[in-house]
Amino acid sequence: MGSSVSRHKFYWLPNALTLGRIAFIPILMWGILALGGNIQSQLNAPVLVILLFLLCALTDFLDGYLARKWDLVSDFGRMLDPIADKLLVAGCLIAIMISFGAYWYVLIPSVAIIFRDIFISGTREHAALSGKVMPPTNLAKWKTAAEMLAILFLLIAISTRELLPISEIIPDISGYAMNAGLGCLWLAAFLSIYTGLHYVRAALK
Repeated sequence: MGSSVSRHKFYWLPNALTLGRIAFIPILMWGILALGGNIQSQLNAPVLVILLFLLCALTDFLDGYLARKWDLVSDFGRMLDPIADKLLVAGCLIAIMISFGAYWYVLIPSVAIIFRDIFISGTREHAALSGKVMPPTNLAKWKTAAEMLAILFLLIAISTRELLPISEIIPDISGYAMNAGLGCLWLAAFLSIYTGLHYVRAALK
């Protein structure tokens, strides 16, 4: 939290948003898996899953924004926020991989993203023990944006595969969403590898 004695009355909100994002991840994963299972015919389920993901993505922006705006940036928040982000992305990608099956064009970029996030978390921990601070780069933020868009489009693709009323309004909406999601997913994978190498070089200096 900020060092000011008269801290904001909602000083607890940024960290609460981050913790809430973590708490919703298992529910979101269950929802994604349900879309690929026996409840695809329930028209309200896809909407709820997509809205829940958008809510989690919104908290990713709000927690950091409010912490900076209200001068509430803390070591705990700086540690927890990237963990929550990585858990959200990894959880969604794992559920999506299971829903789609073992297709290489989903499996390879998803595994690359998850492996990179785990590896870089260890690299940052090593750098912190050496007294080095490795803040996220602008390119890493673009990577996160690409990941969120990929997950959103892939959720739309899963949700609309059997929603005939929507398919009649927008023909092949599932195919369009799938192509957009895969494009963003592969972009995020390449950015993950590139920014991961940047962090490794910075840690070894």
